[in-house]
Amino acid sequence: MLNNAERRGFAIPFAVLVIALLTIMLAGGFSLVSAERRSVADQKSQVSAFRIAEQGLELYLVRRDSLLQGSPTYTRVPGASESIRVNMTGGYADVSLTRLRPPTGSQSGLYVIRAKGTETAGAYAGSPQGVRTVAQYVLWEPAPMQVLAGWTALSGLQKNGNAGTLGGIDMCGDSAAVAGVVVPMNPGYTGKVVAVGNPPVDSVAPDSVEIDWNGIVNGNMIQPTIVIPPGAFPPWSTFAADTTYYPIIRINQSDYSIPNSGRGMIIATGNVSINGNLTWHGVLLVGGNITSNGNNGGGSGTDSVMAGATVSGLNVKLGIPVPLPSSANGTKQYQYDSCEVAKATTTMGALVTLRNTWVDNWVEY
Repeated sequence: MLNNAERRGFAIPFAVLVIALLTIMLAGGFSLVSAERRSVADQKSQVSAFRIAEQGLELYLVRRDSLLQGSPTYTRVPGASESIRVNMTGGYADVSLTRLRPPTGSQSGLYVIRAKGTETAGAYAGSPQGVRTVAQYVLWEPAPMQVLAGWTALSGLQKNGNAGTLGGIDMCGDSAAVAGVVVPMNPGYTGKVVAVGNPPVDSVAPDSVEIDWNGIVNGNMIQPTIVIPPGAFPPWSTFAADTTYYPIIRINQSDYSIPNSGRGMIIATGNVSINGNLTWHGVLLVGGNITSNGNNGGGSGTDSVMAGATVSGLNVKLGIPVPLPSSANGTKQYQYDSCEVAKATTTMGALVTLRNTWVDNWVEY
């Protein structure tokens, strides 16, 4: 007969086995939960980094000037490259602009903007920071300017002398011909007709000239490079040393005589006189009348021409009388040139996105 005292039980080993299995299962469950939390946190970090990158790109497009104003390498027209870090809630975006094609004449400059967003807050412990990069191709577009003629004279224009050309045929060869001269019906155009264009002379009501003279004069719509006074007109040596220098010069005087040749945009609130053999390449916006004496632009070659677009008598758009018409005395060469207009308005341009060029898979090395 067996001795019950010598029988070995199985309850305790079985209980230990069950506890071990439960422990393994519980550890596995915690591991699965932890992995799932990490996966969700990684996805959340990626979404947050994407938000930061896209927000950085959009902020750069809207606020480029204010973001880069303090940078020593900042120029109004973007150069070959520029970059800035934009801090925002939860991280930062490193935004860079790279030039692919410079602005040339009336051709827009081509650039690519890249924004690399990095999340610095809210990441799961032990996970790397979320990083995403987005990119967009953009154009640097000069500010559009309505050009009705080589010379638009809202207070009328008087041509004295038989020599010269007031032309509306594009010297750049890039755009369709405009009128040689545009004036109101009264006082109109008087004197020898030396205008050429499509048509040579045309009439227009001042209100149809789409230049916001009030916004330019009273609203600072166009930020000048130089204001006279107190500034001084750039000497010819400055223009000769840098052929890409196209300043915006604002002249706040009732009567002003341009001292030397140059290029760019002149915004004059009063009357302007141009004497001798001076030439100007770009845009002339004059509130009063222009008195053009001597051989202005009367030489041979494209460098000896008043090339671009000239508009005088703009104060009539403000209800301010301009009692005398502009006058062109002697040999004159005032010619429309779309390339010179584009160069003079380039600094007034902006970055414009190209459709269907946004990507969120830009390759980083």
